[in-house]
Amino acid sequence: MNFLDADKTADLRPGLVLGMPEPEPVVALDIRTDVACFLRVRRSPEELVYIDDVAEDEPGAVKKVFVRDLPGSPEGDTCRFRMTHHALDAWVEDAFRGEFRTRHSSSARMYFDNGGTRLHLVDVDFWIPPFNPAHLDESEDPEAVAEERLEAGFLSFYNWALERLDDFGRGEINQICVPELWTSHCHLLPEVWAMVACYCRVYGNRFLIADSAPPFSVLVQEERKRARAHGYDLTAEEQTPAALVPWYRPEEWNHREDVPTEVALTLDALHATKNFVHAGGSTYPHDIGTVRPDLAESRTPSREEREILSCFALYWPWVRTLRGMSVPPSSAVSGIYARSDHDHAPVGVMKPPANEPVKTVMDLSLHIDERPQNLLRRTGVNLLQQRVGKGIVVWGARTQCEDDLWRFVNVRRLIGYIGKQIQTDNQWAVFENNTNDLRATVARDVRYFLQDLWEKGALAGDAVDQAFRVVCTEENNPTGLVDRGILVVDVWVNPVQTNEFVHLQLTYGDALVE
Repeated sequence: MNFLDADKTADLRPGLVLGMPEPEPVVALDIRTDVACFLRVRRSPEELVYIDDVAEDEPGAVKKVFVRDLPGSPEGDTCRFRMTHHALDAWVEDAFRGEFRTRHSSSARMYFDNGGTRLHLVDVDFWIPPFNPAHLDESEDPEAVAEERLEAGFLSFYNWALERLDDFGRGEINQICVPELWTSHCHLLPEVWAMVACYCRVYGNRFLIADSAPPFSVLVQEERKRARAHGYDLTAEEQTPAALVPWYRPEEWNHREDVPTEVALTLDALHATKNFVHAGGSTYPHDIGTVRPDLAESRTPSREEREILSCFALYWPWVRTLRGMSVPPSSAVSGIYARSDHDHAPVGVMKPPANEPVKTVMDLSLHIDERPQNLLRRTGVNLLQQRVGKGIVVWGARTQCEDDLWRFVNVRRLIGYIGKQIQTDNQWAVFENNTNDLRATVARDVRYFLQDLWEKGALAGDAVDQAFRVVCTEENNPTGLVDRGILVVDVWVNPVQTNEFVHLQLTYGDALVE
């Protein structure tokens, strides 16, 4: 109720005074599945100046951070970084001052043109101090250590940015894209993909939308720019795939003239990423292992590794905007994710974000034959294709996991949504007495939520007991767990599967089959 202040009653006459109730603040409890984040990490060309009298929580303020195990400095070094954040609900040119008509702004615009609803732009500029070669052994190459130092700085600040996405998105971010990874530092691409996929798996309802290799001319052009900025030009030998990309396997492709360079780069990037995931397992994010080329073929991936790869989808190829600029497909696809979720509400996340048109696109940047397309399909790459009467459409909804349980994008996203929504809805149970009444109440609330999803068509089954199962009893909450303050709710769900193929059987004959 809106009560009158004592100092305002002097102006009122005797009689009935009516006060209008103020609306109570509405707290959004539904987990969103349509919010994307474009992450960009860059090395600052000049030293970032730290000013003591500027509060670190101010936007764009330079902050200090200690980076562990930084090559060239045994005790580590204090680095500096500046993190900026923009949250957009529509295309706004002011958010891209100085970057208009670049890939960064074009990617954001394509996200909204394809149905995106809310976009978080997170930029990290970092600076690491130069190291003293006096710390090195005689056998160590200063140039090699400097390169390792820079790579360690990139990975550390990618980790730093991922850990703080919720500070900006407040838990609403669902899709993560790194649109400039190929053009900025493709030599670290497998490690960054593995790191982001591990992060998505840990947080449950996050999903990595990754990009295939751009036209090779784009990679060469970007590398030439960086070389000229340092005062030298690249030779012809330095502009080959093997020279530009350290994880490229020329021995696999030298005899395959039918495989374009961009396809080979995409397949090798996936191969190296899976090796990183297999070497690091489910560890996030510090101890992602080194590449072991024979590891992927030597053993079956564990459950944790399969779940990591299920949070990761790759799209081919890059697309051309109406201005003729080549941009990564993740910008359009992330917008299509949001559009599909809204068009198929109330549980749009159950619908595969495929067979959807890509809007405001002039053409695909690369056109390839059927044979290299089959190579990409067999590796779980989702293709953007031209279809008669529909233009360019997303023709695939697969993750990078080969397990049938996690093969499709909509199943992975639906499970992530269910888990996060149940977690949010039952926060009230924290610090409550772990009794039979509490367990029965929690199980009942989870069943109500899952039954609602089943009635809306998100779960398969002719009856409730075929669609889901919830257990929260003494059976899975023994005395040992209760004494440790742990409440366990086991949930099994049967998500709606995806039709990848429609088989039409035509029979020719003079008789009709009943």
